[in-house]
This record gives sequence, C-alpha cells and structure tokens, in this order.
Amino acid sequence: MPGKKYLIILILKILETNTDREHPLTQIKIAEQVSEVYPCDRKTVGRNIAFLQEIGYPIVKTAYGFYMSGKQFSVEETQFIMRAVREATGKPEEEKEQLLSRLEKLLCKIYRRKK
Repeated sequence: MPGKKYLIILILKILETNTDREHPLTQIKIAEQVSEVYPCDRKTVGRNIAFLQEIGYPIVKTAYGFYMSGKQFSVEETQFIMRAVREATGKPEEEKEQLLSRLEKLLCKIYRRKK
C-alpha cells in the first residue's frame, strides 16, 4: 500500500485532469475519487490542497469547489483541435484515429470525446 505522501499526488492529478473553471470539484468529490485508490477524507483533501497552493500550484477555490487554472487549452480550443484532425485530408482514417487517441491522452479528461 502506498504511503500517505501518495495522497498529495493523487489529489494533484485529479485537479489537473478532472477540473477547470466550468468543472470544479468539492473536497468531498475529490476524497471519493482518491478513496478508490487510498483511504481519504474531506479534511485531508483540504490540507493537501492548501499545501499545493502554498507551493505555487494555481488551484482556485470557488463556491462550487476547486479547480486547477492555467490549462494548456480551453474547451473550445480542444474541440477545435480534435475537429480539425477528424476533418483533415491527406491522412488515412486509421492514422487520424491513432493521432486522436494520442491527443486524448494529453488532454484533460473532461475535454475528451465520448466513445
């Protein structure tokens, strides 16, 4: 079983991949996701978020929860990139699907296309 230090990494990854301004998560929701891997409660999430903010991570608190600001791409930009790849000519469909698959791994979960 991983140590408690593992919690901060899990919380950071959740904030990086599952949140943005339009999709904040509460401490309870984050704790539920972390608890799928390692036992965690709301207060532990709060302490770890405060630490991450102290060391400079751009985590924003709203009335609806927390999110990581400063994402590489907005939702609209992500949709544009994915659409451009799908509609591009000059590449076989199989190659475009492989490229889309690789792009999806780089993009935030909430921006990924529905399968």
